[in-house]
Amino acid sequence: MSYSAGAKKVATMKMPHMLLVCSTARNTGKTFFSVSFIERWKSSVDIVAIKVTTVSDSEKVCHHGADGCGACSSFKGNYEIIEETESFGKKDTNMLLAAGAKKVYWIKTMKDYAFEAFDSIDIPAGSFIVCESNALSKHVIPGALVLMHKTGVEDIKSSAEALLKNADFVCDIAKPHSVDNVLGKLNISHKNGQIRIGSL
Repeated sequence: MSYSAGAKKVATMKMPHMLLVCSTARNTGKTFFSVSFIERWKSSVDIVAIKVTTVSDSEKVCHHGADGCGACSSFKGNYEIIEETESFGKKDTNMLLAAGAKKVYWIKTMKDYAFEAFDSIDIPAGSFIVCESNALSKHVIPGALVLMHKTGVEDIKSSAEALLKNADFVCDIAKPHSVDNVLGKLNISHKNGQIRIGSL
């Protein structure tokens, strides 16, 4: 792992034991894909699921818009980490826990502090990580990066433009069976005592 100079904690970290799920826009199925992956692999490895929500650097405005739930404007400092303990509910974190993740965390963070927030979580040794975040793609090299997309969506996130070229898999939910097709290409294996993800 290497750190760059500066006040903020920024790094490039190799994480072969991570599946990073990104998206080109809202409502493209990130959590549905993560839940499906967890359900498939929960009996083989302990999974920690992390959802990252980034907010505006200036006014803590949620990227979902000014009429959001208010959660993004409620935290103080550069980031807040909440561990989900309830598996019954409609929140994404509820569904990740219900799917079989051993631990679930929701990170609410200023964009420039996404990696620092992630790095502060004490993840149990031997765990596999499923993380939903575009912001972390700049700081970690995951075992596999899946980019969720929907054909016809025009409002593509600026953070996703490079990912369209660099993702290991692009999962287009507008196409039938796309989630199952990508899930079928992912495999978790143990190599040299470490958990790794890769394509079949």
